[in-house]
Amino acid sequence: MNIEHYKEFREFEEKGLKKQASKSVRAFISSFQSSKEIEEWVWEYLPKLETNRHSRIRHEIFHELVFPILRDGYAKGDLASTLWLGKLSQNIYQSKTAHEALDWVTELDLYNKCHEIDPENDEARLLLLQSIVSWLEYAEHEWPSGILYGNDGATIEQCDEISSEVQRVLSLDKEFKYSEFIKQFNKKLSQYRARLNK
Repeated sequence: MNIEHYKEFREFEEKGLKKQASKSVRAFISSFQSSKEIEEWVWEYLPKLETNRHSRIRHEIFHELVFPILRDGYAKGDLASTLWLGKLSQNIYQSKTAHEALDWVTELDLYNKCHEIDPENDEARLLLLQSIVSWLEYAEHEWPSGILYGNDGATIEQCDEISSEVQRVLSLDKEFKYSEFIKQFNKKLSQYRARLNK
């Protein structure tokens, strides 16, 4: 592996020189000698990851270096690989082939899996918590017209599902960061249920 190509790529990218950046990233990817070398670089690179404003890393690096390593780890139930796939879910959503290879998994699914693998892992717990809260925030964003499930108004059954996610937030939120949010969300949810029951 020739790390100089990677450094050039970063410099060109920072200067907005797209053609040169593409050329350097291609040269960098081609410079790897073995899958072991790729794996070592990926695990060294991920903690100091550079993402764009869409929370994505460079697509060539994701597809050709990072994704194969993380996909294999995920298949074996490896916590670190699953956690990183969650953090890079925007890259997955942008790629039909990557998303399909993971059975159309969502960020929430990935963090759920992490929490199953290691319920004591704080990073996994906090990322799962944040992900559920984002889902609930989306569910209430059209209030007072209703509570959403996906793009439609939630049914009674879906309200039950939403309610169990609310309970999960309470059990995961050891710092009580979302207590107020949950209190007001529950109020809306019960008003919405009452409306549906009429």
